[in-house]
Amino acid sequence: MKAAYLKQTGPPENIIYGDLPTPKPGPTQCLVKVGAVSLNPVDTYIRSGMVQMQLPVPFIVGCDLAGTVSEVGAHAARFKPGDRVWGTNQGLLGRQGTFAEFAAVDECWLYPTPGGVSDEQAAAISLVGITAHLGLMRDAKLKKSETIFVNGGSGGVGSTVVQMAKGLGARVITAAGSDEKVEACRKLGADAVINYKKENVDAAIKAFAPAGVNVWWET
Repeated sequence: MKAAYLKQTGPPENIIYGDLPTPKPGPTQCLVKVGAVSLNPVDTYIRSGMVQMQLPVPFIVGCDLAGTVSEVGAHAARFKPGDRVWGTNQGLLGRQGTFAEFAAVDECWLYPTPGGVSDEQAAAISLVGITAHLGLMRDAKLKKSETIFVNGGSGGVGSTVVQMAKGLGARVITAAGSDEKVEACRKLGADAVINYKKENVDAAIKAFAPAGVNVWWET
């Protein structure tokens, strides 16, 4: 199979695109035929060696994937060949990554892809979606009618937080650094968008939410 992999961490030039053996799924793994992946900052941190952890050699880069199950391990019970799935948190802590034609992924890291959602869409939301969901639901426990400020609402995580917070019924204030990004944030549903290059952020927040905000999200 074709894969993007490393034999040594370092600059982008260390990434090799070439042939590696197609992995065999372990007892609780699914072999996924990869339909789409997405690139996250953490992928670059691991590739560069900025974030250091034990890596197999050769090491396939990448956290996110979406695709179709082609084979399952002897004790894997959640999916069957032909099922469409998405997942994240690969390429970390000794796990091989996803930037390949096939990836052997433990079934606990995989989720069913909803009908009508493309592989590209599922891969794009994987890590950022889980990050936003855990932060809002588990940690911040954001509630309807509360006010959240998202510092950077046009990036991957920030844009997802804006949409999820609106879905929860919260009032959303966000900031962006250009008129184009401000307009993008408005289209995502933000109630107030601050151009931090033109406006005083503190003053703008106070004007919209005199009592302050319940949650401050720093992207």
